[in-house]
Amino acid sequence: MNRTLPLIILTLCSLTLSAQSQVYELHPAVGDTIDKVEIRKYFLFSDYLGDSIDYVIIRQNKDLFTLEGISGGTETINIQISEDEILLQKEQVEKLSSYFNAVLEKDSANFEAFPHKASVADSVNISNFDLNITPEFIKSVKKDMRRKYWEEKRKEIDSNRKKGMIF
Repeated sequence: MNRTLPLIILTLCSLTLSAQSQVYELHPAVGDTIDKVEIRKYFLFSDYLGDSIDYVIIRQNKDLFTLEGISGGTETINIQISEDEILLQKEQVEKLSSYFNAVLEKDSANFEAFPHKASVADSVNISNFDLNITPEFIKSVKKDMRRKYWEEKRKEIDSNRKKGMIF
C-alpha cells in the first residue's frame, strides 16, 4: 500500500502539469501537430528527433516549452526546450515556406513580348519540380538564422550601452 501512494501522487502531479500546459502552434504551415513529413520537409528539431518519431506536439506552460515526440501511439520523447530554440525553428519554417512558395509560383514574365523565348517557357513545368534540399542548404539556413539572431542581440546591447545601461 505504501508503494502506491507515491505513484498516485506522481500521477496527480503529472496530470496537473499537463492540464496547465497548452498545445503551442509553431507556425500555420505546420499547425499544432507536426508529423513526420513536416519534420523532414522543414528540418525541424533535428538535434532532438530520430526517424522513429511519427509526430511531435509542442506544449507551452507559461515560458516553458516541452517537445513531446510520439511513436507508435506512445510518448517516446519529452524534452524541455528553450524559447530561443522555438524562435529558431519558427524562423526556419517561415524561411523554407517562403522559399517553397517562391519556387512554386508561376513566372510573371510576359513572353508575348519575347516570342523567341516562349518555347523555353512552355517546356519548363515548375509544378512538377522536385525540391532537393541538401544538408549544406539546411546548414546555411540554420547559420543565417543564428547570425540574424545575434546581430539583433548585438544591436540591442549597443543601444543599451549608448543609453548608459550596463547590459
